[in-house]
Amino acid sequence: MRYCSFVLICLLGMVSPVHAAETFGELLYWKVTEPVDWVLDTNNLPVYQYINYKSTTYDFSPGFRVGGSLGGDWSPTLAWTHFQTDTEDSATGDLTSAFLGGKDSQPPAPKTYFDSGQIDAQINYDVIDLDGGVPMEIASWLTIRPVIGVRAGIIRQSFHTQFQASYSDAGTPTDVHVIETAESNFWGIGPKVGIENHYALLQTDRCQVDLMAKFYASYLLGHWDVPDLASTNKTQGGSTMTTSQRIQVDERDFSSLAFQAIVGVHWKYSAWSGSIGYELNDWLDQCQIFTDATGPQNNDLLLQGLTANIALEF
Repeated sequence: MRYCSFVLICLLGMVSPVHAAETFGELLYWKVTEPVDWVLDTNNLPVYQYINYKSTTYDFSPGFRVGGSLGGDWSPTLAWTHFQTDTEDSATGDLTSAFLGGKDSQPPAPKTYFDSGQIDAQINYDVIDLDGGVPMEIASWLTIRPVIGVRAGIIRQSFHTQFQASYSDAGTPTDVHVIETAESNFWGIGPKVGIENHYALLQTDRCQVDLMAKFYASYLLGHWDVPDLASTNKTQGGSTMTTSQRIQVDERDFSSLAFQAIVGVHWKYSAWSGSIGYELNDWLDQCQIFTDATGPQNNDLLLQGLTANIALEF
């Protein structure tokens, strides 16, 4: 926190003199890569036995980034990035839940497996960046801008699973339905550094077209809250019994390292400017959950895809 406060004071002190201001909006179309095992499909046949873990997969989803910047030597910029995505999946066969609540509620022998299962997973991503930097003209066609700033982020992930099984218990028809929600909720704040490069393709009095390449790294002091709740409904002989349990997973306090890269084309015409390109954000060890499949799942959160920006200077 001491370093973050120092960087913030430095940025605020570099606001003047102000020559202009800019506001911008950005469309994001990203795909998340973060495989989390949620179910094990197997069989109890001695011959041709197989084991297959199913993991979460996400499609492309829209998001946005909005913000503004002040003119001057350092051009301090404030931006908010919001992105949300979800996925659903299902499985049938001889199933074992990868999450601990479902695993603990497996049907007894000789059944031992669930018949079917479903998952609904969601990721909510919110990041605020405050940074600034002085551009340096290396040549008439090349400009680089070292960047220093502060990043704060909240990343909430949830995994909602359901499993069902029907079997005979001592000759009595029995149905079991298990519902479990495991979460990995993170917040953090810390310093950010980077470098922005612009390679001029076209320059006139009113119009400019550049190739751009931007690279950033941030180190957030963070906190993870990882609750895991499970509920089991067992219907047997016409009566239903409901039990619940909380899987005790300790909260965690340590740092999160993230990398960001943006490459594409930037243009400026009069007071308007914009860009289109490819963006990648890699958050190391972001998903902090524990399952019976592979134990601690300190999975990287990778967000990548299209970014398209439009800005107005006034």
